[in-house]
Amino acid sequence: MKRVRLTKVDLLSIGLCLVAILPGLMVYDRLPEEIATHFGFDGEPNGYSSRLFAVIGLPLVVTLIQTVYCITTNLFRKNKEMNRAEKVIRFLFPTMLYALQIFLLMYSMGKATDIMTFIGVLETVLFLVLGNYLPKVRRTTFFGIRTPHTLTNEEVWDRTHRFAGVLYIIAGIFCMIMTVTGVHGALLLTLLVVTIGIPFIYSEILYRRVRARERK
Repeated sequence: MKRVRLTKVDLLSIGLCLVAILPGLMVYDRLPEEIATHFGFDGEPNGYSSRLFAVIGLPLVVTLIQTVYCITTNLFRKNKEMNRAEKVIRFLFPTMLYALQIFLLMYSMGKATDIMTFIGVLETVLFLVLGNYLPKVRRTTFFGIRTPHTLTNEEVWDRTHRFAGVLYIIAGIFCMIMTVTGVHGALLLTLLVVTIGIPFIYSEILYRRVRARERK
């Protein structure tokens, strides 16, 4: 059985998840007993968690998820070293958790109110970062647009990820415009789902074209 070791990058990303506990502890006495942790498309809270879970439990859950993610990706990685794209993506999830934790604390104390604008900004950053670094992700890693066709054909992998990179940047720009103009809710979710889904369809079409060219 392959031995899995956590790298320094792994440990730093996991540690960042744990650090998200600190802001809540600093203002713990000023927080209400229940904190809004789920919101509807209208921006109104429709789900609450206890103060203890919101401050400590939620970051611990995400820390566990990040740890499992690091271990899993290391199992699938054939290269010992991560390239820059993989390192950046490694920190994307913990950074967003930290931002979300700060917002929830501010919201619970009445210092922030517009959750949908926050989600729009977060989605914009997500698309722009992925759009820039996704084309640089290697086929030997766990992360990426992993389909049977991208995994078995290097050309399909490279072209699919380049296409997805451009698409994500365009989606990020649209998302930014929607956020600035106040278009929120279901439209942001629709943009997210459609943008993520299109590269998978593209990889299928591309694979068939590549196979047809090889048969000639």
